[in-house]
Amino acid sequence: MKETMMLTKKQIESELSNFLAKENGLNEVLEMVLNSMMYCERQEYLRGDSHNKGNGYRSANVFGYGKQIELRVPRDRQSSFMPTILAMFREQESYLKEVSFQMYSKGLTTRDISEVMETIYGTHYSKSTISNISQSFYEQMEAWRNRDLEQHYLAFYIDGLHVKLKRDKRYKNECFYIILGLKEDYTREVVSIVNFPTESATGWQQIFSELKERGLKSVGIVVSDGLSGLDKTIAQELANTPHQKCIVHLQRILQNLVRSEDKKEIASDFRYVLSPDNKSYTKEQAYNSLLNFGNKWGKKYKQLGKYIENLEWQPYFVYLDYSVKIRRMIYTTNWIERFNRSARRTLKIRGAFPNEESVLALITS
Repeated sequence: MKETMMLTKKQIESELSNFLAKENGLNEVLEMVLNSMMYCERQEYLRGDSHNKGNGYRSANVFGYGKQIELRVPRDRQSSFMPTILAMFREQESYLKEVSFQMYSKGLTTRDISEVMETIYGTHYSKSTISNISQSFYEQMEAWRNRDLEQHYLAFYIDGLHVKLKRDKRYKNECFYIILGLKEDYTREVVSIVNFPTESATGWQQIFSELKERGLKSVGIVVSDGLSGLDKTIAQELANTPHQKCIVHLQRILQNLVRSEDKKEIASDFRYVLSPDNKSYTKEQAYNSLLNFGNKWGKKYKQLGKYIENLEWQPYFVYLDYSVKIRRMIYTTNWIERFNRSARRTLKIRGAFPNEESVLALITS
């Protein structure tokens, strides 16, 4: 088990490569929400009709984020049921993608869901019917959000997404903590999305603790940005889990300390410090290369030199403990940042949100 969790087997390296090359997890969230809404709508459609019952599902393809997704469309024996949401999606794709995020978000209340359902189904069903659909959907989504997790994950990619949210009649940026996970069968999933006003190690500690309550035992590696205190939190809540800090974040910090005309050369020198494709490259060599980098550029930019001198460098070079084949996949948070970029594009539809619950949008803070 230890070898598997350290991602050293050739099979895992290959599958991790394939996994990270795929489209982001937003399609999975979209698919899950739309399937749940159609199921709840059919339940209500069949309510009280003793002559008609459910009759399995048929497949339907719609365009998600960069690719087609396959939905499970509920059928009835009389072949008279057609989900309203399916027709609407083809006509109002952008709006319903946003709605899906709202529906997914942890903390959404039944009242919030009812408001969204009223918007979607208002011209098709009575208020009492919409209320029944909303309650059924809420129960399904709560069960999914609180579902038991896998005991072991090969990797966690974690990040905070910030979005304007309204509290006390004022709009301010708040943080949504997002965890994307790679399971041992090489499939991926959105593990958790939780809202706190600010991003902090304490917030992550609470989230990791909740994940353990849902069955989590261990994680092969956690990849994150350089948030202060996160190393200690991971060590405390996810014992013996390696923590790789994103080298792209570090590079951005360093480039912000120099003039624009030097950024290209800085980037080139920093790539040499990283050397992810050098099989024999060690952490000690990386550290020496980093010091040389700091000495060279510190002569021209004193603040850069001081930053390198005081840097806790070890978490940035954890990837060197792994096979060359997967180093580029675990030394950045690029995958979860792609997820967040797609989320931000969708959230631009609204710009700011009325309250925490209604848009604890899987992409908010």
